Amino acid sequence: MEQNMVSRVLANEIYCGNEKYLPIITEAQYRLAEKFRQRKAQTYSTVLQPFRQDMQCGCCGERLYWRPKTEQWFCRQCGMWTKPIQEKELSDAITIKLEWIQRHSEVIRSPTTQRNVQSIKAAKLAREIQTDLLETEPNADALIAKILRRAELEYEFCSAGDADPATMQIRKACAEYDLTDGFPYTFYKEVVSKVILYRDTHIEVRLQNGQIV
Repeated sequence: MEQNMVSRVLANEIYCGNEKYLPIITEAQYRLAEKFRQRKAQTYSTVLQPFRQDMQCGCCGERLYWRPKTEQWFCRQCGMWTKPIQEKELSDAITIKLEWIQRHSEVIRSPTTQRNVQSIKAAKLAREIQTDLLETEPNADALIAKILRRAELEYEFCSAGDADPATMQIRKACAEYDLTDGFPYTFYKEVVSKVILYRDTHIEVRLQNGQIV
């Protein structure tokens, strides 16, 4: 309570005094306190701004919210609180993760859901083709259509990683990325959709194609 009262006094210029009230703090004290508040606000905005809206709970997948007083992230959905982690420390961890992805771009793959759907469809067609071939008088046109469609699915399955636009964009960004001194904002936006943070402050990133690294 006393701490909050002091904060209010330092934040209000009227306590420097005027024609009605005697000063409680000097103008120099007020200006110094204001300078520190502005510096803190600027640091908070600069460090967290690139990814603050993208923070995702490692337990339930919902959005995380920042609590600057305790330097923790918490989830309103499942109630998870992370261990304390400084803004700069988290920013550096994300930057290191991005640099690792850039150096190991071979790990970037197409969405598994797309590949699984193609694989299931191809397997189903293979069974149908096998059944049709066992018939005494199979429908030749229908059989040929199924064989061609299965070959098409097999081709899509093998080349899905190259054909997926999001995956191609990520690989392109990795190839063109140059190391920077600050947070790689542009590269981050091209590559990452969410930053997954766990209770122990371990992080993973969900890429723009849905892959988690």
